[in-house]
Amino acid sequence: MFGPLPAIGLVELVAELKMMPDVEVNTYVHQAWPSLVEDIDHQPKGVRTIVIGYSLGANSTAFVANNAKYVDEIIALQPSLLSWNPPVDAGKVGRMIEIYNPNPWMTFGGMGSRKLLGENIEYIENDDSHMGAQFSSQFRDLVKTEVARISTEDNVATARAQMPVIPAPTEPENVAADLSKRQPKDLSDLIDTLSYSEPAQAEMPKPAKPPHPPKVEAAAAPSPKPKPRPKDEVAFLDSHSNTVALGNLVTERQLTTAGMMDYVKRNYRTSHDPGGAGE
Repeated sequence: MFGPLPAIGLVELVAELKMMPDVEVNTYVHQAWPSLVEDIDHQPKGVRTIVIGYSLGANSTAFVANNAKYVDEIIALQPSLLSWNPPVDAGKVGRMIEIYNPNPWMTFGGMGSRKLLGENIEYIENDDSHMGAQFSSQFRDLVKTEVARISTEDNVATARAQMPVIPAPTEPENVAADLSKRQPKDLSDLIDTLSYSEPAQAEMPKPAKPPHPPKVEAAAAPSPKPKPRPKDEVAFLDSHSNTVALGNLVTERQLTTAGMMDYVKRNYRTSHDPGGAGE
């Protein structure tokens, strides 16, 4: 109502907003809301707008919304019961937030207790006095957060719009033709058909089987015949053994006195009897 002098908190907030990148801030007294509408409508295409009002300035945000082409966001701090406000038209504001004190006795008889009307208004209650609400950290943080959010969204959208469009990779055309269904029209077409036919696969020669190794026939050599032993050796062995083993056949011989006398006569008769007479 009395200009920036009783709204030192908003003057400080304006200075903080001007330090943010890609943000331009202009101030208006509440009676100058038609000038604000005109400035919004003359902004270049793509510029985002946020209207922030305090006290009677918060009441003026409803008139701005209904008369401007479009406002991205409105933040109203403690609208006053001393002003009349029409409902905000649907589709004229992207988002609307109002902070108010529902107890009129804490805001000098209701200077910060009016609830604006509209379809998309978010209400936040507080218990600040009307003069102390402008210094609320909740209010200041909310304003700076929303300004940064909209600025970031705008920068992202601009960057996406400036990015070159890379066409999606297209699938290679199928160059393999079904030549079996083509009928040659003339000799050249026939030659062309033959030139694109797939080459026959050459059969690999089968490896030759290795020859069978020569058979080796082993002949068993006959065992040598045992040499005959002299009769004297046989008789000697026979005289000194009472057992003769022939393979598995064993023959036992009994030594008798008559046999021994016969053996002596046969072998020693000549050597011991020069006259031919025996004992």
